[in-house]
Amino acid sequence: MNSKNQSLLDDYVVFDIETTGLSVLTSQIIEIGAVKIKGGAVLERFNEFVNPEVHIPENIVELTGIDDSMVENAEKIDVVLRKFLDFIGDRLLIAHNANFDISFIRKASRDLGYKFSNPYLDTVTLSRFLNADLKSHKLDAVAKYYDLGDFNHHRACDDAEMLANIFFAMVEKMDRFDIKTFADLQRDMSENANPLTIKPY
Repeated sequence: MNSKNQSLLDDYVVFDIETTGLSVLTSQIIEIGAVKIKGGAVLERFNEFVNPEVHIPENIVELTGIDDSMVENAEKIDVVLRKFLDFIGDRLLIAHNANFDISFIRKASRDLGYKFSNPYLDTVTLSRFLNADLKSHKLDAVAKYYDLGDFNHHRACDDAEMLANIFFAMVEKMDRFDIKTFADLQRDMSENANPLTIKPY
């Protein structure tokens, strides 16, 4: 979304968030993890808990391993989000199921009066295009597909680092198809998209 036709080897930020639930209207961010990458290497890491000022539901604790005691002394979203926006600058963002993560960042930014308009790439959509033989495109399934080993799934910092490694593998695969820029990628996806395989609403 909003690509400026960057090269696939430019510097980007791969990120992930954990939240108290699925609704952007009623749930809060509890962790933001990100890695700044360029040319197949991780340049810098960002990892912050967020005090959501509400109780973290038991099902979220079970899923993420993050409980109230871990976030009670963390800074609130106004401080952590400002740090995150400074970290990403105007770089393109990469996330798995990006619309979910972006919607939380966008809403929090709007509520706090922060500017946020970064372009972004969804690696779920990219995986469906590149890895058409895969039945599941969940993060752990794609990591297994590329033989990238185990990781602490559903923790923002670990998910972001694993996704960076997945993206590096995807870039290598795209290079074999002579896809060098996001314009190349959008062209190939448009030309080869099969409407019958698109997930219906």
